[in-house]
Amino acid sequence: MNDISSWVGGLASKVWEPEKGLPFGSQLHATPPRRQRTLTGPLDSSQGSFWHMIQVLSSVESEQQTHDQEQSKYLSMLPLDVRMIIYDMVLGGMVFHIGTETDVRNRILTRICHHPESVGKGDHQDCFAPSQIRPSSAPREDYPHATGLLPLLVTCRRIYSEAIDTLYSANTFDFWQNRVAFHFLKGMLPPQRLHSIRRFRWAMQLPHHPNFNTRSRRDWADLFTFFAKELSGLQHLHLKINRNHPFEAMVEQTLDDDAAPWVQPMVLMAIEANRKRGCKVEVATNGVVHDLEAIYQAIARASDDVPQSRLVELTCTEMHRRIRLSFDSHD
Repeated sequence: MNDISSWVGGLASKVWEPEKGLPFGSQLHATPPRRQRTLTGPLDSSQGSFWHMIQVLSSVESEQQTHDQEQSKYLSMLPLDVRMIIYDMVLGGMVFHIGTETDVRNRILTRICHHPESVGKGDHQDCFAPSQIRPSSAPREDYPHATGLLPLLVTCRRIYSEAIDTLYSANTFDFWQNRVAFHFLKGMLPPQRLHSIRRFRWAMQLPHHPNFNTRSRRDWADLFTFFAKELSGLQHLHLKINRNHPFEAMVEQTLDDDAAPWVQPMVLMAIEANRKRGCKVEVATNGVVHDLEAIYQAIARASDDVPQSRLVELTCTEMHRRIRLSFDSHD
């Protein structure tokens, strides 16, 4: 009897699980956390993760006074445009691999990519080697692999206020865990920082197809609304859909002409983001990268006097065809 009950319970959980929608849905629709109280003492850069410290700094930046620091030759003699170049050289040009620790603390950690020029190629396992972990809170002179990011930002409030935007706008954010991506975006960063992110990469795990049920369709559509409205400064969005049998099976079973309910949110976001700010949106499946705007433009050039709505339909059909074929080309 107990075996039967366990089997029924397990079957019920498997049946119910898809009804929960996509794994990032609850975080996507969550209310932003309340602001933290103003700090009563100086920041200790040796405590907590880098992004936790940035979260604390962000929560108090508008509440604390910033002085001119006229005694500083760096701030008083160098013009702002020169200082901004320096901030870009020190804080920019990196790829942040962001994930969680495996210990019980489950902290969000950042790994600085060793091969940013090839971030879309290979698995970058050497970036995660213990000997290569570079704590952001340690000065470079004390730790050879340190990033040196946090000491600069916590040294002076004026420097922080000038430089913090560069941290988001001049780097690439690379996520490989659903929960971490949206805990970072929705739970840690203040809304004004979301607008500063320019390059975002995410290897997503989908337990089932986005068109599996009503809730999943809502989560999928809202995801691209989030990218369009909340990450309004994006210039490059790269989404990799990791291989998953239920997802691939439903792609194979869906006619290309019937794929619009789940493909259209991607296409519309890509077209609009490119029109507004030249944003490039890519979706990768099974090693094949699909450039949505390029697909749309190719169809538009080949179709004379076709209304916009029809161009979108044709783009959805072609996008789904390419996704479907990608699962056959690399098996």
